[in-house]
Amino acid sequence: MSAAVASAPDPPPAQIGKRHFIRCLACHSTSASARPMTGPHLEGIVGRQAASLPDFAYSETLRAQDFIWDEARLDAFLESPHTVNPGMCLTFMGLPKPADRAALIAYLKAPAP
Repeated sequence: MSAAVASAPDPPPAQIGKRHFIRCLACHSTSASARPMTGPHLEGIVGRQAASLPDFAYSETLRAQDFIWDEARLDAFLESPHTVNPGMCLTFMGLPKPADRAALIAYLKAPAP
């Protein structure tokens, strides 16, 4: 007698991305109303001008750059943060798998509780 194994549907990318965000929690929140942390909050990061939050002390290096955090820029940063922006996120070594980066970006676009 064989038992049919019911497979659960894959969770949505943002839910998978939330699992990856645990690497970021030590320094970042996804809410502008959260307590200040080592890194800036990431609410609205996709589409936001780099170093643009008025109440955060960004590094000189980042303030000197002029770019928008779009999905492509975030993907490159999440893959190799120390190559894209040396000196940022010193403890984060990156996410090598494209699917993991895509899921994290999906979560950052619409963080679920």
